[in-house]
Amino acid sequence: MKNRAGWLALLVLVIATLLMVFFVIPRISEPEQEATAPIAPPIETTISDGSAALEKMGRLVTTATSSVEGLSGLFADGKTPTTEAFAAARGTAESAVSALAALEIPEALDAAIKEQMTTVRGYAEETLSLLRNLPTDPQQAASAIAGIVSALKGEEAPSPTPDAPAPAEATPAAEQPAADANSASIMPKFDVLRVEPDGSTVIAGNAAPGAKIEVLNGETVIASVEAGPSGDFAAVLDTPLPPGDHALALRSTGADGTPVVSEEVASVLVPASPDGKLLAMVSKPGEPSRIVTMPETVNEADKQPRVAAEDPSSALPDLPAASTALTAAPPIGADAAAGTESAVSTDIATAETVTEKIQVTAVEIENDRIFIAGTASTKGTVRALVNEQAVGEAAIDGAGNFVVEGQMALAVGAHTIRVELVGADGNIIVAASVPFNRPEGSQVAVVAPPADAANGTMVPLERGAFDKQRDTLAKAFGILQSLFADNGKPSMDDVAAARSSTEIALGALADFRLSDGASAPLTDAVGKTAAAAKTALATIQALPRDVEAVREAMPRLASLIDAVLKAAPALPTEAEPIAQQATETPAASEPAIAESSSPTIKQAPLEASDNSVIIRRGDTLWQISRRVYGQGVRYTTIYLANEDQIINPDLIEPGQIFKVPTDALPNAEEIHRKRLRGQPLN
Repeated sequence: MKNRAGWLALLVLVIATLLMVFFVIPRISEPEQEATAPIAPPIETTISDGSAALEKMGRLVTTATSSVEGLSGLFADGKTPTTEAFAAARGTAESAVSALAALEIPEALDAAIKEQMTTVRGYAEETLSLLRNLPTDPQQAASAIAGIVSALKGEEAPSPTPDAPAPAEATPAAEQPAADANSASIMPKFDVLRVEPDGSTVIAGNAAPGAKIEVLNGETVIASVEAGPSGDFAAVLDTPLPPGDHALALRSTGADGTPVVSEEVASVLVPASPDGKLLAMVSKPGEPSRIVTMPETVNEADKQPRVAAEDPSSALPDLPAASTALTAAPPIGADAAAGTESAVSTDIATAETVTEKIQVTAVEIENDRIFIAGTASTKGTVRALVNEQAVGEAAIDGAGNFVVEGQMALAVGAHTIRVELVGADGNIIVAASVPFNRPEGSQVAVVAPPADAANGTMVPLERGAFDKQRDTLAKAFGILQSLFADNGKPSMDDVAAARSSTEIALGALADFRLSDGASAPLTDAVGKTAAAAKTALATIQALPRDVEAVREAMPRLASLIDAVLKAAPALPTEAEPIAQQATETPAASEPAIAESSSPTIKQAPLEASDNSVIIRRGDTLWQISRRVYGQGVRYTTIYLANEDQIINPDLIEPGQIFKVPTDALPNAEEIHRKRLRGQPLN
C-alpha cells in the first residue's frame, strides 16, 4: 500500500515538472503582443448558451409533435373527424409548428449544435408548408396526415399500402342529405376577397339562392349574411381581423337546414405593424391558389401574378329581370355592334373559339412511370398516347396546364407521343404529335426546344388571364347593379362590399402586365383596357361613401365599365403556331397520325434535358430541393432559376417546367431567411 502511494506521488511530480518545462516557462517568455490577442468567450458561456438554445428547441419540438400527433389522432383507426374538430386541431398544429419553424439559432453556438437545430427547423418549415396546403375537407385531408407526421420527424412520407385502414364507412347514398350532382353548384365560393393592412375585410361570392352565409375564421363565425335571389352575396366584417394568420371559409345553410362548407379557403396574413407585409390568397384542393394580395418583395412589383383562372365561358349568376347588370365581359374580337343599345347589356355572350390548340411541353420518365406535361387553349380533358398505346387522361387546369401520368415501359430509342383535346361529347377537338428519343437512365426528361417558345406562344395563356380579369369585372359590377335593381334599398355594408369588389377588379385590369414576348395586338388591347380601367377606377373611388351617391352614379359607372370591357379591339382568333411541321420523313414505325380525321399539330422533336423537372400535383419546391440537393431549405436555388414563372415559391402549379441547377447556391439558406423576413432577395 505504501509503495502504491509512493509511486502515485512520483507520478504527480513528473507531470508537474513536464507542465512547467513545456507549457508554463514558454508562456512566460512569449512576446507581449500575444497578451493583446482576442480572448475567446469563456467556455462556460458557450455551454450555457447551447444548453438554453437546446432546451428551448426541445420545448418547441415537444409542443409541435404533440399538436401534430393530436391532429393525426383524429384520423386513427380510419375515423374521419368533423370539419370543426379538424379545423381546430389543424390551427393548433400550425401555431405550434410555426413557432418551431421560426426558431432563432444564435451565431455563437457550437457548429454541431447549430447543424442539429438547423435540421430540426428545416423539418418544421417543411411540415408547416404541408399543413397550410391541407384541404379543409377532413376526408380529402386524411391521406396527407401521415406525410405531415413523417415530415416533422424528418422521415420520408409512407406509401399507401393495401393493408392500410380504410376510411370510415360512408353513409348510404339514400340516407345522405342533398349530396347529389347539384352539390357542386350550391357549394359557397369566394369571388372577391379584399383585406386591408389593418385587417378590414370585404368578401363577395356565390352560393345557393337565399341561403344563410356564414364566414368562418377557423371554427368561429365572424360574419353572417343572406345570399340574394341569384346566389350572390357580399359581407363586410364588423371587426377587422387581428394581426396573424387566419383561415377563412364559407358555410351556407339552405332551406333544408343542411350546412355546406366551401372547398375554398382564404388564407390571410395580417401584419403586426403598419409597414408589415399583407398576404391574402384563396386556395382549393387540386387547384393552384389565387393570390389576392402578396408582399411586394416576393417578386418585382411589375410582374403579373398568375391567377388560377376558371372557365371564362362559365355561366354567371342571373340577375333580377329588370336589371341591366353585366353578366360577362364581351370576348376580345367580338363585334361591338352585336350588343344591344343599352350601355350595359344582359345579352353579352362569350363567343366560342373556333380553333383550339394543344402542345406537349415536356416528358419525364421514372423507371416505368411516365409524366406528360403540356398546355392547352381551353379547359377540358386531355388523353395521352405513346406509340398509339393509351397512357392516361388528365384535366386541364385554369392556367391551361395539364400533366398526364401513367405506367409504361419505354425502351431507349425513338417514340412518338400524341395528346388529344377531348370535347364534352367525347370527340377529339384537336391533337398534337411529337417525336422524342428516350435517353438511357432510370430518371430522364425531354422538353420542347427553347426555339419553340421563342417563335410564338401556341396557347395564349396571358390572353386567357386577361379575359378572366375582364369577366371578373363584369361580374363584380353586376353584383353592384343588382343591389339597386327594382328600386332596391341596399344597406351601406352591402354597397361597400360590392363597390370594393368592382374597385379591385378595375385595379387588376389597370395594373395588368404582359410578358415581353406578348403579341402586338394583345399588348395594344391590354394597354387600352388599362387606360379605360384607370378612368373608371378614379371615378368610383371619388364617390362619397353613401348609398344614394352610388345609386345616382350608376348610369355613368355603367357607361365607364362598358368602355373598359369594349376597349380591346378585335384580336386574331388564330394563335401563332409554336412549331413548324417537321420536314423529315417520319420513320416507317411512326404512326400516320397526320391522317387522323381530327386536326393534328406536329411539333418539333423534344430534346433531352438533364436539369428540367415537371411540377406534379402535390409537389413543393422544398421537396424537390430535398431530393436534388439533400436539404429542402436550398429550394431558393430553384426559385431564383425560375423567377420568371414563380410568383410565390409556396405556390407552384402542376404542369410547369422548371430548370433545376446542378449545384445549390452557397447562400441558399441565407436567401430563404431574407424571404421569411420580407427582405429583397437580390
